[in-house]
Amino acid sequence: MTARRARAFLSTLRKVERHLGVPVPARVKILRELEFDLEELRGRLEAEGLCPEEARARALEALVPDPGTLTELGELYTPRYRRLTGHLDQDVVRVLERSTLAIMAAGLLAAGALALSRADLFRDPSPFLWAVLALGGISIFLAAGEGFALWVKRDHQLSRGGPRLILALAGVTLGLGLFGALLDAYQLVATTGGAAAFMLPESFESFEWFARQAGLLTASLVLALAGGLAWFVLTQWLTLVSGARLDVLGLDPTATRQQEVR
Repeated sequence: MTARRARAFLSTLRKVERHLGVPVPARVKILRELEFDLEELRGRLEAEGLCPEEARARALEALVPDPGTLTELGELYTPRYRRLTGHLDQDVVRVLERSTLAIMAAGLLAAGALALSRADLFRDPSPFLWAVLALGGISIFLAAGEGFALWVKRDHQLSRGGPRLILALAGVTLGLGLFGALLDAYQLVATTGGAAAFMLPESFESFEWFARQAGLLTASLVLALAGGLAWFVLTQWLTLVSGARLDVLGLDPTATRQQEVR
């Protein structure tokens, strides 16, 4: 059996996919099973003596679901979260979702701030530390929102800008921490009489200067790494799911990279 013959039902799969309103992982599974069943039935009918065209037509007639069945499949695969919240006003649901995610992000950020405070890094913090923590909180909120949409709400929009924004914020967070530390060092050099004086231990106002920079750099590095990890996990999942969809539909990834799944 040739590769072309093995994918003889691609046009049918694409038509079914356009009317199959289920999350993408489930959609890919359904389409793969449908194609396998179509090929198996067609092969069996051909073995019984039917010509390839007649065998293909009978397989399509017997196995391809009608619009009503596709609607029932969509209802069957409706995520549990949507079933629980479907009877509520969607504006209220969105407010509750965002409030919950904001509280979670604030809680995680507060836990990190508590760890810094226990290390006595908030006694004389750098002014840049508060901006770093604010950016980190936004990154956590966005990452939690993207994860919630993908794995709880089962939102099947594969073209998403959230992960890219998370990565950009991670870069800004790290850059801001480095810039703040360098600016503090420059100001210290300027006030202590130059680089030679800067190298003297007595010019550092004891250990507090080091602690202030350590707190800033630690917070920016940890938050940037967390944002980078969130970006990696989200993009990897989206890439795998999108690739599986394109593969089952026989589509060219370069031609559909900018398209959204309807």
